[in-house]
Amino acid sequence: SAMMTPLRGLILALLSIIALSKKYSVYRISPLTIESLQFLEGLTKDTEIDFWKEPRAVGMEVHAMITDQKSASLLDQLRSRNISFSVMIDDVEKVIKNQKKRAQLKRQKSLNDLSDSKVNFNLAEYHSYDDVISYFDDLALTYPHLVSIHPIGETHEGRQIPLIKITNKNITSQKRSIWIDGGIHAREWISPATVLYFIHQLTNEYEQDPIIREYVDSIEWNLVPLLNRDGYEYSRTSTDLDVRKWRKNRSPCKEGTKMNETTHSMEKACCHGVDLNRNFGWCFGKSGSHSDSCSDLYSGESAFCEPESRAVRDFISQHPMTTYVSLHSYSQMLFYPFAHKVR
Repeated sequence: SAMMTPLRGLILALLSIIALSKKYSVYRISPLTIESLQFLEGLTKDTEIDFWKEPRAVGMEVHAMITDQKSASLLDQLRSRNISFSVMIDDVEKVIKNQKKRAQLKRQKSLNDLSDSKVNFNLAEYHSYDDVISYFDDLALTYPHLVSIHPIGETHEGRQIPLIKITNKNITSQKRSIWIDGGIHAREWISPATVLYFIHQLTNEYEQDPIIREYVDSIEWNLVPLLNRDGYEYSRTSTDLDVRKWRKNRSPCKEGTKMNETTHSMEKACCHGVDLNRNFGWCFGKSGSHSDSCSDLYSGESAFCEPESRAVRDFISQHPMTTYVSLHSYSQMLFYPFAHKVR
């Protein structure tokens, strides 16, 4: 029996890992009455439920990601209130791992949709922070009459936040200014990729496309593809859902509350990050945000307490914009100011 002790310990350790492992599923929920909508709105304060598409109106679908440990109680509540639901994604981590494998195969096949570009940069893949910086440097060297790079601030982890300004520098007349940012939410990788596509179009197509040339000649384009660079880089480090679905920046941890996976009870915890999208000064902390640092919607201790949101405020205060666009993913919605409530 003494010889069996190490094996028994290994089995117990494996059983413990299995018991603690989490499977994340996404549910499609349909609030068809004002009562069911209000119930779902109340759940937005639950730090264990990750709303991909928040409850906003009767008849509008809600998409929520939850763990298998949480699903039983939540689904029972939905059934008891006659709120219909269905499984949208059974295992999110499995989908992410499959996507990563497909992306690796594409890279092996040398997928590159920019064979006609003067600057070699593959828009068919998600790039690292270092890749983006190198791309900016190459653009500035290749198109010196159009491109200039401006660091607008620094993140908690000491990374610069680069803004790329695109306009015809030889035309010095008064121009409209447009701001476009992406990646304020770390996990929304398609957002920075979309801004990078804009940058490619404005530079590479300038000589060939008369419409692009007119836009670049008459407008000053200010583009920040990676506003939340720390969070973005962190979300790239693992396919583990706790990492890959990271939304906030990486500010130092503050005391909050989160679910203990063993006891299934809420307890104090030290959690990193602020939701930068909710750290601006308009109606700060009044709706759609959370005061618990462990929530994905945590708005921070005060408006503009984070270096990333301050960088945006300070730059735009000194360089007023005609238009401000912030690109996000998921939900296929267009928000006009101000987005803290439905009007």
